[in-house]
Amino acid sequence: MLDRWLKRVVRRGYCRLTLSRNALTVGRVGASRKAPGLLVERSIPAGADASSETLAAWIAAALDESGSNGLPVHVTFADELVRYFIVTPADNSVRIQDLRAAAGVRFLTLFGEDPADWQFVADWKAAEPFLACAVSRHWLDGMQQAVSAGRGCVVSAVPEFVAAWNRSCRDLGGDTWLATCDEHSLTLGLVTVDPRPRIAAVRTVALPDPVPSIAWLRARVSRTALLDNLSPPSTLLLHGRRCDAWLQGAIDSSDAAMTVRWVEPADRATPGANNAVVEPATSLAWSGTTQ
Repeated sequence: MLDRWLKRVVRRGYCRLTLSRNALTVGRVGASRKAPGLLVERSIPAGADASSETLAAWIAAALDESGSNGLPVHVTFADELVRYFIVTPADNSVRIQDLRAAAGVRFLTLFGEDPADWQFVADWKAAEPFLACAVSRHWLDGMQQAVSAGRGCVVSAVPEFVAAWNRSCRDLGGDTWLATCDEHSLTLGLVTVDPRPRIAAVRTVALPDPVPSIAWLRARVSRTALLDNLSPPSTLLLHGRRCDAWLQGAIDSSDAAMTVRWVEPADRATPGANNAVVEPATSLAWSGTTQ
C-alpha cells in the first residue's frame, strides 16, 4: 500500500520536517534537481505545545505553506526533544520484552517521568549495553496529526543525534567521537573500543553565549571523557550548527590537541568511501506511522 502511494507522489518530491521546542522548519525537495526547493521556517510560540491538536495546527500550517501536502515526509526531532540513555540488560534477558522493560526502568530512574508518555526506540541488544532514545508521544501525536491532515505520510522519523550517528558511524572509533550542536547545547557521543567500538554514553553540554573557544571545548570533552573513564578523542565530528572558531582552519596546524571536523548537511554532502568501525544505529529510526 505504501509502495503504491510513494510511486504516485515520487514525481512531486518529498519534504523534510525538523521540529524543535521553539521552531520548526519544512524543506520541500523537488523530484528533479531542476525543480526549485522551498524552505519554510516558523517559530512555535510559547504554549503552542500545550495540546497535540494545537501543536498539529502549527505544523500543518507550515506544511501547507511549503506546498508539502500529500508528499512523503521525513521528520527529524531536535535533541532537546529527545532523551538519550544507555541501557545495560540483565544477564537473563532473552526476549525483546525483557529489553523494553529494562529500558523503561532505566528511563524512570534517570528522568523520573512516566515511560508510558514516551515512544522508545533502541538498538536492542541482549548481550551488551545499548543506546536507547525516547520522544514524547505528545510531540509524535501532533506531528502525525499534522501530516495526516495534509494527506501526507510519515516515511521516517529520527532524532537529530541518531541521524548524525547513522551518517558518520563508519568514521567513528575510540579516537573519533560525534557531536551535534545547536544554539544552546552540544550533544556528545562518547565511543569506547572495549571490547569493540560502540557508543558508551550520550552527554549534553550547555553552551555559553557567545560561543566559547576551542580551548573551552577541548576542556569540556576531556572532562566528560574522564567522568566516563575514557580517553578523550583526537577528532570530534560535528553535525549541526557550524562554529567557525572550532574548525581546523581557525586552529594552528601544528596544534596536536583535539580538532573539530564539521560534517556537511545531508542535503549537501557528497557520498564517499569510508571504513566501517562502528555498527550503525539505523534501528533507532522508525519508518511509517509512529509506533
